[in-house]
Amino acid sequence: MDNLGRVWLEIDLDAVTHNLKTIRRIAGKNSEIMAVVKANAYGHDAIEISRVVLESGATWLGVGALEEGIILRKAGIKAPILILGLTPEDGVDWLLFYDLVPTICDLQTVKALSQTAVKYKKNARVHIKIDTGMRRLGIKSEEALDFIKRIKKMNNIEIEGLYTHFAAADGEDKSYTKLQFAQYKRVVDELEKEGFRVPLKHAANSAAILDLPYTHLEMVRPGITIYGLFPLPFTKRTIKLKPVAKFKTKIIFIKKVGTGESIGYGRAYTTTKETLVATLPVGYADGYPRLLSDRGEVLVRGRRAPIIGRICMDLCMIDVTNIPGVEVNDEVVLWGRQEGENISVEEIAEKTGTINYEIICMVDKSRVSKVFIKNGKLFKVKSLIEDTVPD
Repeated sequence: MDNLGRVWLEIDLDAVTHNLKTIRRIAGKNSEIMAVVKANAYGHDAIEISRVVLESGATWLGVGALEEGIILRKAGIKAPILILGLTPEDGVDWLLFYDLVPTICDLQTVKALSQTAVKYKKNARVHIKIDTGMRRLGIKSEEALDFIKRIKKMNNIEIEGLYTHFAAADGEDKSYTKLQFAQYKRVVDELEKEGFRVPLKHAANSAAILDLPYTHLEMVRPGITIYGLFPLPFTKRTIKLKPVAKFKTKIIFIKKVGTGESIGYGRAYTTTKETLVATLPVGYADGYPRLLSDRGEVLVRGRRAPIIGRICMDLCMIDVTNIPGVEVNDEVVLWGRQEGENISVEEIAEKTGTINYEIICMVDKSRVSKVFIKNGKLFKVKSLIEDTVPD
C-alpha cells in the first residue's frame, strides 16, 4: 500500500483558481470577494484552499466558527477572516488575539468585546448581521438602527461591515430574495440618513452572484461555486466552473460468486448470474453515503460498475463482471471523471435525496487522505499514515 491509504480525495487547485477568477469576472471590479471556506472548505481542506483563493483574487475569507479562524491563523494566513457564526462571550479574547472579525447580533457580546478591546488597547472590527427573512441569525431589520446607535457609543468597536443572508436565492422564484434585499437596503438608507456609513456591505451568496448582479454591493461571498459546483436547483449555468475534487479508492479483493448467492449485510442483494465481485475499502464512515447501497455506481477502467449489497462502515462491494481485465489495485473513482466517463456530485446527491453541499462536506478528514494538484502536476500529499515504514 502506498502512503495514500485506503481512500483519498484528489483536489485540483488549478480548478479552484479557474473558478475564483471566473467569479471575479462576474462579480465586477467594484466588489471584493470573501471566499467562504467554512466546514474545512466544504471538505476540500481550508488551509490549502484559502491560500489559493487569496492568490487568485479573494481579499477576505469566511468561516463558520471561531475555531476555524484560529486554524487558518495558525497556518500563517493573514487575510481578514469573518466568522459567519456567532462567537460566545468567552471567546472574545481569542477574537482579539487572532485578529478575527466576528458577526454581531446581540449587545451582550459586543459589550464583552468592547471591554476586552479596551483592556488590550485594541480596536475590534465587527460585521453586523441583519435578519431580512432567513430567521436564523441577525438583528431584525426594524431594530437595526437602534442597535447600531447603541454599538456606536461603545469604546474600541469599529463597525466595518453590514450584511444579510438570502434564504431562497437559488430558487426559481426570486421574489422573496428581492424582498429581503429591499429590507436590507432600507436599513442601509436609514443608517446613511443618520450619518452612519458602513464601509463593507455584503449580501450575495453564490446563487445571487450568478443571478442577481444588483446584490453584489461592496463584497460578495461565493461558497459552493469555488469548488466547481452550482447552487441547486435553479441558478443559471451561464459560466464554466470546473469541479475541484475526485473521490477515489482502489480495489482490494476480487472473487467469483455463483448464481443465487447473497451479498453483504441483511442479504440485501442476491446474484442472478455468476458474478465477479470486487471489494472496495471505503464506506459510510469515510463519507460515502450508505443510501447508495444497491443504487450507486463507481468508475473502474472508465466504465460504470454498480454497487451491490449494503455499503458497510469501512467496505462496499461492486459488480465488475462486465469490465475486462479488472485487477486488485485498480483505481476506482467514487465521484469525478475517469477516462471518458463521469459520476458527478449532483448525481450522487440526487440518488441519496440530498444536496451537493452535503455530499462534499461528508468526506471524513480523519480517515481520508488528500492529494493536491497544482500547475497540472502533483503538488502536495496530506496522508494519514507515515511516508516510511517505522523501524
